[in-house]
Amino acid sequence: MEKLAEYFSTHLENWGLVWFCLIFWGSIFNAIFLNFFNFNSEFYLNYLGYFAGLILGIFAKYKAWGWLG
Repeated sequence: MEKLAEYFSTHLENWGLVWFCLIFWGSIFNAIFLNFFNFNSEFYLNYLGYFAGLILGIFAKYKAWGWLG
């Protein structure tokens, strides 16, 4: 159990910014997209904002953009 906790802690240290961007910025992007574009008819487009947040998080991780989090 201790190894699992250590693995989880290490994962969050390395990928915490990506998770933050996926959840926080993805929610903001999703709300913006839903307000500007009507995606009610297309199911997969509801996840476009979260995908944008994920891409932003990956860029932030590899370019060390600490100001996003």
